[in-house]
Amino acid sequence: MSLRGQVAVVTGAASGMGRALCQELAHEGARLGLLDRNAEGLASLQEQLRKQGTTCHCAPADVRDRQAVRSAIGALVAELGPVDLLVACAGITGATFADDLAVEQTEAILQVNVLGVVYSLEAVLPDMLARRRGHIVALSSLAGCRGMPFAAAYSASKAALTTYLESLRPSLRRRGIAVTTVLPGFVQTPLMENAPVQPPMARMGPEIAARHILRAIQRRSRVYAFPWSTRLLLSVLRWLPPWLYDWCMARGAMRVPHVTY
Repeated sequence: MSLRGQVAVVTGAASGMGRALCQELAHEGARLGLLDRNAEGLASLQEQLRKQGTTCHCAPADVRDRQAVRSAIGALVAELGPVDLLVACAGITGATFADDLAVEQTEAILQVNVLGVVYSLEAVLPDMLARRRGHIVALSSLAGCRGMPFAAAYSASKAALTTYLESLRPSLRRRGIAVTTVLPGFVQTPLMENAPVQPPMARMGPEIAARHILRAIQRRSRVYAFPWSTRLLLSVLRWLPPWLYDWCMARGAMRVPHVTY
């Protein structure tokens, strides 16, 4: 489907896959609303996109703050008009170890990766329902398909998000609103670069990932997972019996050096 002239709001727009996706949406002729807590990154992206001739406005906000999200998206709607497409890209990660559950970090991960999406949905959904049209897209993760070692909070947050969107999808689709759950594998972003435990598999760049996400948007896919190699591996892991899964993950964990905070 064509995105030309449509109003697209992207959270987590200042860096990583969110920033790369904004470039792809701009090339498709979308009018962009940019939301991120990084005000400086938003301003630089807005300047870059406007130089390319894209209509865009930015609104700094932390997706953990429900009222701030409502106010920011309200400001974007005032500038651009009703939202046709919401892409929730904002997300964080962090390692979890048996001897350090990092509870405060876990709270932040759940707030950003789950509630941040809920708050963003809350801000756009009433108008979409009234117009009986719209598209909700959120970045979950293949890591949410099964609990990954050292990523208890992250895996749990993405599993929760995937299930949340799956629960909403049938009723929203009957009312004219598409819901797309995007499940990326390992992507080389600043978020991944700063992770204390690095994934064992190859990582793609955010620009390639953004093209995959754009494809999912244009197809209005219900679920879109990539790359195929990671998807295949995790589909195999998903069906392993618990005892065999634990054995495989434990052997992999033995190769990871102890991380101190």
